[in-house]
Amino acid sequence: MLASPDLSRRFFLRGKVTTASKANSLVIRPPWAQSESFFVEACSRCDDCISACPQSIIIRGVGGFPKISFKLGECTFCMECIKVCKTGALDATLLNKKINQKKIEQVAWNLDISIHSKCLSLNAVVCRACGDNCETQAIQFKLKLGGISEPLITQNDCTGCGACVAVCPIDAVSIKPKLTKSIVT
Repeated sequence: MLASPDLSRRFFLRGKVTTASKANSLVIRPPWAQSESFFVEACSRCDDCISACPQSIIIRGVGGFPKISFKLGECTFCMECIKVCKTGALDATLLNKKINQKKIEQVAWNLDISIHSKCLSLNAVVCRACGDNCETQAIQFKLKLGGISEPLITQNDCTGCGACVAVCPIDAVSIKPKLTKSIVT
């Protein structure tokens, strides 16, 4: 197995002021990826998950590690990436479990969706592309006084599939990993 590169040094040499762990916490790994530290240790950067993805949304990221680009499309939760992962970087325990599709989607990753203030609807231009492409209806539009439809997000309904990202004409929709808070004991 190849040794993992010192990403913090790589970022330093590239003039990045952020630490590698902070930068990697903003990267969306393939669905069902193990914790970032385990993922980076286990992933062999073989590109099997990249080749297996029928939607072609898994791409090479920093250090050759796979990451998701929702600008290329959406995740259909087909599990092809898990099936080809030989190292355990992606959690394959789901493959043998009899659970419904909604549960499979819920455990794929822990992501937050947000809509930037440059959103066309928020600026009195009729656009509902993100809501129209949201199968779970996590994005809905509420008409406000003055005729502006405001996008409302229900985080609990969002599967993190990314269908809303690529269709936004001005890149106002973003999906990022939820920042988990550590508990000090």
